[in-house]
Amino acid sequence: MRDRGEAGESRAMRRTFKRTVVLVAAVSVVAVAPVARAEAPPDGCTPVPRAECGTLRVPLVRAHPEQGSVNVAYAVIRRRNTSRPASGTITINPGGPGDSPIALAGMYVQAFGSLLDRFDLLLVDPRGVNRSDPVDCGITGLPPTRDGITRMIGDCGGTLGPRARGYTSAEIADDIDAVRAKLGIERLDLLGESYGTYLMTVYAQRHPSRVRSMVLSSAYPLAFDTWGRTRVRAARRAMELMCERSGGACEGRQVLRDISRLAQRLRERPIPYKVEDENRLLDDTSLAVIVHDLAAGAPEGIGEIPAMVRAALRGDDAPLVETARRVSPMSGSTAKREEQAFNPNQAATVMCNDYPKLWNRRAPVDARLRQFDARRAALSERTFWPFGKKAWTSVSLDLGNACIRWPDGHGPVQPTGGPFPDVPVLVVSGDLDTNTPTEEGRLAARQFRRATVVEVPNVGHVPEKEPSGCVAGIESGFVRNLRVGDTSCLADIPPVPVRSDNRK
Repeated sequence: MRDRGEAGESRAMRRTFKRTVVLVAAVSVVAVAPVARAEAPPDGCTPVPRAECGTLRVPLVRAHPEQGSVNVAYAVIRRRNTSRPASGTITINPGGPGDSPIALAGMYVQAFGSLLDRFDLLLVDPRGVNRSDPVDCGITGLPPTRDGITRMIGDCGGTLGPRARGYTSAEIADDIDAVRAKLGIERLDLLGESYGTYLMTVYAQRHPSRVRSMVLSSAYPLAFDTWGRTRVRAARRAMELMCERSGGACEGRQVLRDISRLAQRLRERPIPYKVEDENRLLDDTSLAVIVHDLAAGAPEGIGEIPAMVRAALRGDDAPLVETARRVSPMSGSTAKREEQAFNPNQAATVMCNDYPKLWNRRAPVDARLRQFDARRAALSERTFWPFGKKAWTSVSLDLGNACIRWPDGHGPVQPTGGPFPDVPVLVVSGDLDTNTPTEEGRLAARQFRRATVVEVPNVGHVPEKEPSGCVAGIESGFVRNLRVGDTSCLADIPPVPVRSDNRK
């Protein structure tokens, strides 16, 4: 008989392929060609003004140039004031892994427009994404069970074979540096969001002399907890902070107790529902995914949780099911000019190559499965309250056992230690974020000698998305002046509205 938790675990995969929302887009097979020259930039490369684009061929695996090469695309948005030398060059990665910076060029120009008076902006699509030879290993949809998903990801690694070793954060970081060298840029100001904080930390680790400053938004360390214990602590804290600021609309500990009761009920009696013609079960893992994603997403999302949970406990499942339908599907999305905003094939490959594993990666798959099960069984259920440990360790693909069938047990291993450059570092975390919580941000900051952590109230994942421009302004000021300036605008970010229970 199929495990009840599998349907919810599948939906967890559908929602969060890593630390950002999953978007499925059309992909093409990676082009492997001889190592050669930089190619001429295309015309009209981005819709933003003052953009110059180009491509650069680099080895697919630098240690094995005989495996061919891969095309890396970049866009430079020049500063407005070209009468004076640039104060610097900012390079941004939006995360994923698998996200395209070039597809988001317009958003970054708007968010950091004040910096573009004197700074240039460099956007490099990671290899395997969008304009940088999109990689395809067969991930276009997701199977209905967790076992099916682990097999799909394992098959991805088998399809790529030795080429899979070319899709690592280390190779991507070296690509960024190759573009930097080609353009004659002395040093970079690094800005990473979500997975981009991991990538930029790897860049700083590998090219410390080329870093002027770093902004890490929604950061996590290279050695992060793949059981998700920091995140469940963040979920409990987020509920308490939200209710504390709600003016009496909810009480945090009571909301958590309600979530615990509902999780137990759903574990025993999942709710059947449909998305289009697909049958699904809303179980305790589904509830964990909903809470995780609403807290990590738009600030208003977390405010739906207390009333939704209370309604379900009273027998009204409609709000819960509707939320499950809203957060669960993987949906196709492309940016303007048919940009591929996200590539799940590249995301799975980077994740399975780079991230810490909960098993001996050199062991046969059967041994890995036993190791994982034994280690999870040894964990305390209480640690994951108000959820169960199986549910919470399945809320995201960077947690749990997603890569357990990855075939390359002897592939590259990403070092988690330094040395790191002695440069100014700003770490920005939303205090309601369950995806990359402040606890992980502080661990990321400890990797650097001169790091400052700024916690942003009342927001979740990637705080500079908040609409006032306060956080983006703080980050821009840090890049400009290499220090944290006035942060008083943070006090003006309003509390999350908590939806009324509407009980009769």
